[in-house]
Amino acid sequence: MLAIGAMRAVQSRGLRVPQDVAVVGFDGIEEGRFVTPALTTIAPDKERIAELAVTRLLQRVEGDQSPPVQLEAPWHLVVDESTTGVPSEQAAPEARE
Repeated sequence: MLAIGAMRAVQSRGLRVPQDVAVVGFDGIEEGRFVTPALTTIAPDKERIAELAVTRLLQRVEGDQSPPVQLEAPWHLVVDESTTGVPSEQAAPEARE
């Protein structure tokens, strides 16, 4: 949502997205597909994040006293108009992975 607000602020100052300022969001929210220009975003694997969180929580509930650990979940970049000017369905397949 912050990236969508940033695009509006950029446009309100007479600048163009992506010609003058490229914008990338994070979280892969559905709303990003419906703004103009459509938002390029980093989309984390939310299902995997939930799995990792629940697994770690259950370990703690069961008495695991180990120190905190850093967990990582996969993500992918969804390239769209806010960085390229080209809708994602027209972008090269590798740009959508």
